[in-house]
Amino acid sequence: MGEVERLRIRFARLLIAILWANAALLLIGTPSDGAPHATTISAAGAALAILGTLAWRLDRIGWVTRQITSIALVGQVMLLVYGFAGHPYQADLHMYFFAMLAVLAGWLDWRIFLPATMAISAHHLTLSFVYSAGVFPGGGDIKRAFLHGAIVAVQAGALSWIVWSLRQAVEASERERAEADAARAIADEARQDVATTTARAARERRRILHDLANEFERKIAGIARAVIASIASLRAASEQMRMGAAEVSQRSGAALVASRQSSSNVIAITEATSELATSFTEVDRQVNEAARLVGDTTQQALTVLDRVGDLSRKVHEIGNVTQVISTIARHTNLLALNASIEAARIGNMGGGFAVVAHEIKGLADETWRATEQIQGQIDAISLSGADAIKAIDAMTATIDTLNQISGAVAAVVEKQNVATAGIAENVRRAATETVTAGSHIDIVSRVADETGEAANHVADSADVLSSQSSDLDTEVADFLGRIRAA
Repeated sequence: MGEVERLRIRFARLLIAILWANAALLLIGTPSDGAPHATTISAAGAALAILGTLAWRLDRIGWVTRQITSIALVGQVMLLVYGFAGHPYQADLHMYFFAMLAVLAGWLDWRIFLPATMAISAHHLTLSFVYSAGVFPGGGDIKRAFLHGAIVAVQAGALSWIVWSLRQAVEASERERAEADAARAIADEARQDVATTTARAARERRRILHDLANEFERKIAGIARAVIASIASLRAASEQMRMGAAEVSQRSGAALVASRQSSSNVIAITEATSELATSFTEVDRQVNEAARLVGDTTQQALTVLDRVGDLSRKVHEIGNVTQVISTIARHTNLLALNASIEAARIGNMGGGFAVVAHEIKGLADETWRATEQIQGQIDAISLSGADAIKAIDAMTATIDTLNQISGAVAAVVEKQNVATAGIAENVRRAATETVTAGSHIDIVSRVADETGEAANHVADSADVLSSQSSDLDTEVADFLGRIRAA
């Protein structure tokens, strides 16, 4: 709700009170010897007050309420002027129009002056024609009514401008006050934010400093402990280095003697390994020759196997031919038998034919017996060929086994030859490295002496580092105390 509405609410109560005050004035202030119908005038004034009150109850400060109450207020003044007809104060009561118009400025609405001004002008003009004494003392003319209307119009115009300006000023003041309130709220919020942020920043700064100090102290303490442990380890290591250097120096002399003896032994082993490699080379040559002979034998056995296979196939073909001949002989024998039967049935006329058939039958029987004998020989040859094939297969398998064994022996000999060559090479390198190791042992002896001296320097440095570590702990404690106090 704006400031204009709040002013109208307060003014509405005042205006309702004025309406009822005017109604009371009409009731008790109207001269009894004045205009006729004094009771009717009082009742009309009260009715106007009731009408304004009802409009205020229903519409509060709305447009309808403002119009009705304004017309009702002006109407009560009209009744009051009419009620004082013929009274010396009637002319003075015309000023009450101006007072009530000024009162209506409390609505802060310039538009209400237009209907009020029109109502006053119409009242003056109408009564000037109908009952002039009801508006002007002793009656009047039309020019006087127009003069009063013009004066009311001027006042209404001035009041309209004043009310419009006042309302604009109130609204502008309200906007400025709202803006000022918003700016003040923003400023207060900004101050609160600044204060909160400052406090938070201070707390965060203290927390960060404390965390930083704690973290720094934890890390420095860990580093200090590690340094102290390292110093102790370094001192122990330096002592061990001194002892180790002395022992290395003592043992390097014995190692030098042993190295020289090892060089002599390695040279002897190198010569023996060379002779062993030569022997393995000769064995490898003999094994390769045996493998070659086994391969030739295998090739010859395969050739014989192929030929026996050809012979078996040819014998099988001869057997097929023999079976054909045997079949033909059996058919011929049957034909000859049929011919003899036919010749016997014919009688003497078929005697010669029967003799021929008998001869053919004899030849067929001899052919069949011969083919049977040939088939028997072919079966015997087939069995012998199969046995020969089995024997050759067994021999070939044996030769293959022998060939595999020879190959395995050759591979083993080859590996032994390679291993022997590797041994010889390694022994040669060992001999060289043994001689080199002898020269290095002298260097080791000198380095051991130098290591002992370095160990002494390390021990001295460890003592200095321990003293500096204690000083560092003291400085760090002072620094962290200053940070926590900040």
